[in-house]
Amino acid sequence: MQNKDVIEYYDKMASSIKAPTETRNKAKDFSQFDIDFMLNRASLNKRLLDLGSGTGLLVNHLVDRFRSITAIEKYPEFSKYIDSSKVTVINTDLLELTLADSEFDITSLFGVMNYFNYKEAEIIYRNIHSYLKTGGQLVVKNQFGVEDDVTVSGHSEEIGTEYFSNYRHIDKEIALLEFCGFSDIQSFDIYPADYNRWENTHFFALTATKCQGKHI
Repeated sequence: MQNKDVIEYYDKMASSIKAPTETRNKAKDFSQFDIDFMLNRASLNKRLLDLGSGTGLLVNHLVDRFRSITAIEKYPEFSKYIDSSKVTVINTDLLELTLADSEFDITSLFGVMNYFNYKEAEIIYRNIHSYLKTGGQLVVKNQFGVEDDVTVSGHSEEIGTEYFSNYRHIDKEIALLEFCGFSDIQSFDIYPADYNRWENTHFFALTATKCQGKHI
């Protein structure tokens, strides 16, 4: 069960959202960096599965660069901003997601995995492994702990509400991905230094591959 502070926070946001950019909270706009990172991996021959798609700040800019996109977003109030004429939208919780399809070329999670604890992350990564075709790639971007895990749980002064994030140390996340069957894991520091506002966390993008012979 995902942390109740996360659920309550996003329940509240979903009930009052007026613009797609509200999901950024008070963070700087990462969109173009995220978009460029994915465009470098895009192809009209590839099928993309995007998890935690939010209001489509990423996928709406990728619709003409992939063969197809499936967007998973829990809140219909968020996904109403996704260009659903070009994207298949499924409204469900990531921990409850079940797909029969296992032929995706790329799965992406941008600003998502810090809202899940270690055991929940393991469940999600194992599911992703089963949805990717052999040779398929996982892309994960969020903040990670610099020297150790960093957990924010309780009242956040910055956003003025109860909040939860588990910023696992990047080496721990890489080890988790390997444990879940992924190989060739690489990290990318793709954002300007001033986007990393806190000394104990840092934004990275990770890529990992489902290799032939890897079973979990």
